[in-house]
Amino acid sequence: MAKQCSPSEPVEQLTTLLSLPDDCLAALLRHLSQKQRAAAALVCRRLRAVCQSAASLWESVELQLSLSDPRALERTEGFLAFHIPRAAAVHKLAIAAERGGSAAAAAAAAEAGASGPLPHLTAAHLSLVFSNLVSALTLMGASLKHLSIDWPDDLQLSQWLGTLTALESGSFTAPRITVRPGLGSLPRLKDLRFRSTKKPLAFASSHGSPGRHAHSSAAAALGAPLLPPHLLKLRLEGCHLTELPAPLGRLTCLEDLVLSDNNLQAARLSVLSRLASLQSLTLMGCSMSALPPALSALTNLRVLYLDMGIQAPAGPDAPPMHRQCDLLLGPLERLAILSMGACHLQAFPSELVSHTALRALYLDDNSLTSLPAGTYLEQLRVLGIDWRVLFNSHAVLRHAPHLSKLCLMSMGKLELEAAMSSEADVAAVVASLTRHPSLRQVLLPSLDGHRSQLYIAALNVLIGISRAQHLEVRACSYNNIGNEWLDWLHTNGW
Repeated sequence: MAKQCSPSEPVEQLTTLLSLPDDCLAALLRHLSQKQRAAAALVCRRLRAVCQSAASLWESVELQLSLSDPRALERTEGFLAFHIPRAAAVHKLAIAAERGGSAAAAAAAAEAGASGPLPHLTAAHLSLVFSNLVSALTLMGASLKHLSIDWPDDLQLSQWLGTLTALESGSFTAPRITVRPGLGSLPRLKDLRFRSTKKPLAFASSHGSPGRHAHSSAAAALGAPLLPPHLLKLRLEGCHLTELPAPLGRLTCLEDLVLSDNNLQAARLSVLSRLASLQSLTLMGCSMSALPPALSALTNLRVLYLDMGIQAPAGPDAPPMHRQCDLLLGPLERLAILSMGACHLQAFPSELVSHTALRALYLDDNSLTSLPAGTYLEQLRVLGIDWRVLFNSHAVLRHAPHLSKLCLMSMGKLELEAAMSSEADVAAVVASLTRHPSLRQVLLPSLDGHRSQLYIAALNVLIGISRAQHLEVRACSYNNIGNEWLDWLHTNGW
């Protein structure tokens, strides 16, 4: 009897990594870190070809350097060589360099086989390292859209930046930054940030040393612009400025300007009046002696941050802050977000009472005791005040039918008045907040991680409103309050 033969079962075909199509391989490689992707290119010819041809793998690139590492120069040479065939794919590049601590430097030297102390980081060595980075940037110039450089030494922004013709945003941080011709020629640059951490940010219209002529209006008016005239956003936060840079006056398209944490006490701020298109201005922590008169000319302004930016009015002839606001902020009828925390306000500015565009208003840490009724409340969504203002003005909140977020600050001695509130006062405040038709959040911001002091009356209010299920009551950091209305302004074209 013949043996019955059954058809043989098919042998399973095992799929290996290298048998995948190129696009599938590239999709897998995208889940790896940048270092792992670079290592994958060394495994075999197939992966090398995929890593080189898949542009999406290198759209965003980071380079971290320790300049005390004896291999720093070698690393930048390798970075340059690796990106020669991939330069056109890079759209975003972040370079972060540091000098490195002695322990890290010693370990790096031992690993590299170096004996004895590390050589001093000479200017020539740093120049070679930076030259390699500039060469890599030049290769990426036609495609690079976003650039961030954090450099531990003096940073010269000069002609080499002129090759980055596709650049849309740039961020530069260094102990001292000097801007020379080159940056101002970039046709697509719209967003620019400087942070000069130890020395004042300098602008030099020539290749010489940036002396006093670098800040003069005459020097800024000559030759090519040092900043792109079509710039939309400029951040000069913490740049040790005592005067506004002259090139700022040529930015007639500027919409967003940040000047926080500069000592502008004696600065002449008249250049601001030339920025007619300005939509957002931040002057926090600027130690100004008074509100700059140029503010009244910025009639397109939608966002103004002045927190801790103004000193107390000095001398008997100095107008109080609320009078300054009447004169200079009254004409700004398009203001939607106004933040004046710790600005020495003793009363609510009367010229703001009739404003109708306000969406967010922060008045915490001031001496004012109450809020008036007015049309400024009609569209208000966010309000930041001190506890004593709440106790004195809680009934006014019914004139703010759209209010959804209330931020309550407690500022020590200023709250003694609220501390003396009676049980009836507490009950009235609780009723105003819990019965408000749109209020959904009550936030308790803290400064620098320190909890604000809360008196018995304030605690009783919190206990009372916490029982309302529709209200969220929580503590948060001052920087994490969140301002969805700023996003709303951007979304709706300011």
